[in-house]
Formats: sequence, C-alpha cells, structure tokens
Amino acid sequence: MRMAILIVRILLGAFMVFASVTYFFNLIEAEAPTGNLLTFMTGVMASKYLLPLAKAVELIAGISLLSGKFMKVTLLALLPISINIFLIHTVTQVSEVPVAIFVLGANLFLIYAHWNSYKVLFKD
Repeated sequence: MRMAILIVRILLGAFMVFASVTYFFNLIEAEAPTGNLLTFMTGVMASKYLLPLAKAVELIAGISLLSGKFMKVTLLALLPISINIFLIHTVTQVSEVPVAIFVLGANLFLIYAHWNSYKVLFKD
C-alpha cells in the first residue's frame, strides 16, 4: 500500500506541475475549445483571475505532492480543483474524461490513504 501511495502521489504531483508550467510558459499549443467548452472558457477567461489562480494552486499542490511537505492540507486544497476538472470534462469535453478520472481518483485515493488525519475534521 505504501508503494501505491508513493506512486500515485508522484504521478499526481508531476501532472499538476506539468499542467501549470505548460500554462504559465505556453509550452504546448492548446487546441481551441469548441461548443460548451468554448462558452465555459469564455466566461473563465473574462474573469481574468480564475484560471491563473487555479493553475497557481495546481503548481503549489504539485510541488507539495512531489516533495511530500504539507501533503495533507494540499490534498484538501486540491479537492475542489479536482472535482471541477472532472465535472468540466464530463459535461463539456468527453474526450478528456480519463484524465479527469485519474486526477479526481488519485486525489480521493490519497485522501483515503491519510484518512486518520482527517477524522478530527468530522467530529462534533
């Protein structure tokens, strides 16, 4: 189990760092969104701050997961972003659903693996 936790943690951290670094430095030409995704992204881009904020949180979370520091709080901070990635891709861009399932599943798996640390949040 420890090896699975380590592998999932490193894969999720590397994915988050890769996704945010490619966004900030325009390393990969993203394909133009179409349909519902275009409508959604138009609104997100109009806010001017939402996408850079999400990508900054992804970068910090990825570095935290790769280093193993502050991991338990990082997993909680990454959870709303993981849920949004999953929902956006299941509703607007079905071709990217496997990636979204990996991100959300890895986040939930790591939270489950450290569940004893989170139990105190749910006590009266």
